[in-house]
Amino acid sequence: MVAVVGVVALTACAGTQRPTTRFGDPRPAVSKGDDGGAQADPPSAPVLHLAREDLVVERDLGGAPVRLNATVVRPTHDGDVVKGPVFVIIPGASDVSRRGLRRGDGVSTYREPVAVTTAWQDAIGHAGAHSLAYDKRTCGPNDDGECQKNPQGDLDERGPVALAADVDAACAVAAALPGTDGRVVLLAHGQGAQVALASDCAKNAAAVVLLSPVPRGIDAVLVEALLTRAKAKAQEAKKAPPETKQAQEDEAAALRNLGASRQASFDSMRSGKFAKDARVDGATIAFWLSWIELTDKTKAMLEPVKNKAIVVVAKGDRQLGAADHALARELPAARFVEVDADHHLLSPPVGSAPPTLAPTTTSAVIDAVVAVIAKPSS
Repeated sequence: MVAVVGVVALTACAGTQRPTTRFGDPRPAVSKGDDGGAQADPPSAPVLHLAREDLVVERDLGGAPVRLNATVVRPTHDGDVVKGPVFVIIPGASDVSRRGLRRGDGVSTYREPVAVTTAWQDAIGHAGAHSLAYDKRTCGPNDDGECQKNPQGDLDERGPVALAADVDAACAVAAALPGTDGRVVLLAHGQGAQVALASDCAKNAAAVVLLSPVPRGIDAVLVEALLTRAKAKAQEAKKAPPETKQAQEDEAAALRNLGASRQASFDSMRSGKFAKDARVDGATIAFWLSWIELTDKTKAMLEPVKNKAIVVVAKGDRQLGAADHALARELPAARFVEVDADHHLLSPPVGSAPPTLAPTTTSAVIDAVVAVIAKPSS
């Protein structure tokens, strides 16, 4: 069943301007007379409905079925599907559903969870493109009631790269959706960047968008981010009024200690000090070591797709320290986009409201995609 979930005017059309979506025109071009002039007034600005449909991405894993719940969002106009590219949204770190529900920035907790992927799907639909978002295979009913239980043995052994096959399965479903124009765009955040780059789908995609990609070994990035936050918090504490000074000093110390603990864990992983069946933050040691190895190859993995890759970072993203912001800027890509946002590319909360995915952020990313992707085939 398809449910209409929203209505939005894409563009305000003035004078004789033809109505267009960001990715193309949902209506035929205005016919011209013999003198080259328009024979009729152009149609009014299109009003798009966003139609949401739930489906399942299925594949086989060594004889075991993998079933990933997914949500497709399509732009429609006057009851017809608007033709456009399709974005496949690849889940990042943690055990998240297709909604991309985020409860905090890794240290601090948001006032209420934010459905980041749902916000991206709405923004993409408003721009005139389709999107498919799916549950991460590690997301089970205990993590989110919307997720199914799926096999994960290959992840325990091979690390995040095993998720690349899920990307390919999702791409196959997305490419077959009615109303799409043949162009597939991969959109991945954080850990999902390397998963996207390891997929076969990346080779044929029209664009590969990496939001806050890990630019070097994840071990170094995580530790650097914590120490950077500790340093910033210590500077804030120096200027804080007496009533909050101690609390901020305590937070800075906690961040330093967490950074040191992370570093000690990574050192123990590399030296083989953990028991064979040990887990750190729910993941096997093999998973962590594979993730470190994979992120060490980020730059090399980008090389084959650099002419269609878009790297996006947020100025206030606490996942990346200052050194890693600089490294992200140096990654081989067709476009580098820096947005004025925080962790998960969300804008800071105002008052008691949770953080939000701002239109300025989504617009900057969509502008970059429009500039990079090839025109649809006629």
